[in-house]
Amino acid sequence: MKIFESNALVLGLAFLVLGTMAFNVFLQGEIGKDLQKQELAIAALSSAQGTGISGAQSGSAGQGSGATAQGSGSTLTFEEFIPKGVPAIYGAELGVSFDNPLDSLNVLSALDGDLYEDGAIKFSDLSAEQQQNYIKIGMSIACEYCCGATSLIAPNGQPACGCAHSAAMRGLAKYLLKYHGNEYTNEQILQELTLWKTMFFPKQMYQKALQLQASGQGSAVPSVIENVPDMVGGC
Repeated sequence: MKIFESNALVLGLAFLVLGTMAFNVFLQGEIGKDLQKQELAIAALSSAQGTGISGAQSGSAGQGSGATAQGSGSTLTFEEFIPKGVPAIYGAELGVSFDNPLDSLNVLSALDGDLYEDGAIKFSDLSAEQQQNYIKIGMSIACEYCCGATSLIAPNGQPACGCAHSAAMRGLAKYLLKYHGNEYTNEQILQELTLWKTMFFPKQMYQKALQLQASGQGSAVPSVIENVPDMVGGC
């Protein structure tokens, strides 16, 4: 319960920091650099203090948390930042856990039927509305640390990158839209993808989190980043 409350608080903070305008831009499907900045901000804030909670369960959290959000000004540690535990709703269904990122990468990537012939879910399996939401989500996040792609998908909904990290995020997005569309909003699915991106690229995402934190504190990114594990899985 303690982990749930702290994670929900920080996820609520992400909404407060990003503000209504950023999410309106997302909902309107206006894809660009601002959305990538949004994704990084969500990663830095929602992963803080050990996230292992599904965004679908945290929508009402974080109200009145502005004072707590600023914290004591101490540097965010890697242990505080990295997601932990089994994601709510889909974690047990798929057998994935933030504590086992490599095996989870294999499970999630196998969901992408647009990259793998034997994949579980193809773009064509989604309804017209689900396809539109999938394109909005997939164009808002990327696996740029692996292959340099600027989005998960092309505007037609097909893969923009053939790496397993990208396939895993695409597969999860399609799975949540197809089977849990009433439980997750587009923003919450983007949050879940960002948490997995954090697990796949821990060093790069932690560095971004520290840079975000430093921008508000006027401090430099500490050298501790050198001791953080690098990419999970290969390209």
